[in-house]
Amino acid sequence: MPLAIITGGNIGLGLETARGLVRKGFEVVITSRDELRARNAIGWLSTEFPEAKISSLALDLSKAESVDVFAENFASRFGSWDVLVNNAGAKVLSNYSETDSGIEYHFGVNAVGHFALTADLFKYRAKSSRVVSVSSIVARFAPQTLGPFGSAGSYSPGASYAASKLSNLLFALELQNRFGSEDFSSVAAHPGFAKAEPYGPKSTRFFESFLAQSAKQGALPIIEAATIPANQGGSYLVPRTLELWGAPKRAKLFEACNFDNQTLNWKLLEKLSGRKLVL
Repeated sequence: MPLAIITGGNIGLGLETARGLVRKGFEVVITSRDELRARNAIGWLSTEFPEAKISSLALDLSKAESVDVFAENFASRFGSWDVLVNNAGAKVLSNYSETDSGIEYHFGVNAVGHFALTADLFKYRAKSSRVVSVSSIVARFAPQTLGPFGSAGSYSPGASYAASKLSNLLFALELQNRFGSEDFSSVAAHPGFAKAEPYGPKSTRFFESFLAQSAKQGALPIIEAATIPANQGGSYLVPRTLELWGAPKRAKLFEACNFDNQTLNWKLLEKLSGRKLVL
């Protein structure tokens, strides 16, 4: 039975992704910062799929120590993984914040944390494996300058979040460039305008209440990216209609996804994480 790790798999899009992968025959390991939420998620999934293998491991991507010990904890319990879904992340925060490593919070959690996690887990991948990085439609509107965006004195929540999501996409593409093979692939996806945990300004939550598609629908591009071999390494799966709603399709990459940015983003993630991602 193939095994999938889903970061932030205890709620919202992560939980729906876990549900979809269990339905497709995967053993699932969800990560969570909150032990109670993790137990609840396992309970819901186990009730729906009594024969499934579902476990959880603690992980807080904002804390270096938590990331540092995760891979060995995983390997001691499970050995190897077939699919890694880098889904967890900070939503749009109203006030400027930093991780315990002093990195702007969105970028530190969404981008640097997942780079470090992937680097640590890479040696434990199965012979045939895939990494799925979850980006966002707002990556198209990220600041031109790569890396953490904003400071305590000058902060734009949307721009900081978008910068982290562009980094996720660039990471997925460069991971494929460097290590893509018959046995390994890196794919990106985003859920469009989908209901998840409440976040952002009241206006966002208002429009989400009647315009957003369900988390179940939003998870479909992520599930397809993780499970369908025809979606080759380097693919970017998004909702079909305006990248906001509908069934998954493969998206065209935009200008910011150029090769120079892919390389520069990788170097930034190496520097900020203190990791080298190697075979």
